[in-house]
Amino acid sequence: MDSTVLIERPVKEVFGFVVDLTNVPSIDPRVQSVQKTSEGSIDAGTTFRMRQKAPHLGKGREASVLYTAVKPNRKIDLKARVGPSSTTARLTFERADGGTRVRFRGKPNPGGPLKVISSLSPRQGQQKWDERLARLKRTLETPKGH
Repeated sequence: MDSTVLIERPVKEVFGFVVDLTNVPSIDPRVQSVQKTSEGSIDAGTTFRMRQKAPHLGKGREASVLYTAVKPNRKIDLKARVGPSSTTARLTFERADGGTRVRFRGKPNPGGPLKVISSLSPRQGQQKWDERLARLKRTLETPKGH
């Protein structure tokens, strides 16, 4: 999976919003809640728990996220787990054209019965990340209070 978006906001502002996963429900309607489950400031080792609507099932499901590396205003490396499946990913942030280029690169690792249909997983993940980054752009570029 590889998605990129250019957001017309400063790197520090975009990174600050993205690194705090409790902001995710405002850009992804499938995410019902996010809770930071580790102590201290957000850095390598920080963990989050997400409650999501399961696609096509109508039920909720939980996901966990572990930050494996954080370089402020530059990158976030993470591991995410939803059920038997896991994903490793990197988000990078760089100044570009007066704004911030955000790039998501991830590798899904389906587990359990999902291994059989794993060829669909990257395509679905790609679509989800394209949508998330587009919503991130709209959210951060929309003036507050409008």
